[in-house]
Amino acid sequence: MDAQAVFKKTDKGAEAIATRGHGVSGKLRMLLIPVDGKKSGEELVRIATGMGESAQLLEQLLALGLIEVVPGAVAAIRAPGAPVAASATVPAVAAGGDLGKARSVATRMLAELLGPAGDDLCVRLEAAKDVPQFIEIMKRAYEFVRGIKGQTAADRFGAEVEARMPKG
Repeated sequence: MDAQAVFKKTDKGAEAIATRGHGVSGKLRMLLIPVDGKKSGEELVRIATGMGESAQLLEQLLALGLIEVVPGAVAAIRAPGAPVAASATVPAVAAGGDLGKARSVATRMLAELLGPAGDDLCVRLEAAKDVPQFIEIMKRAYEFVRGIKGQTAADRFGAEVEARMPKG
């Protein structure tokens, strides 16, 4: 597998998230959620490693037809040791990102913070059609994180997503 290849969910993968179907559960589902058409194989392997798994988990998603390589897309080459979006502590980026970045960070953080308990919120965030709808779902997600993980975790979650929200 090309570590710089960019992966996206197939229709089957998106359906598996939305319906909790196709036998996708546990860590396989947790790795499928952050696949967004922007992350490289390297980033996804780092997420799998953070879950105590190996690159084989990503290979399994490919084999099941739940993800595919984005044709012609190649991940930006990073300097050695530079942080990636899948790291345990998400590096702050310049404010004013796009909704896709905010959505990606929100779903990844919910998966890390809440595991399967955050699946429904992840699906709703991914389905948000516009910024106002995304914000309404984020309010619920923030309260859910606060109720389970406490104020500090909720504040970190909110700040990381807010830093990537589009300006306007």
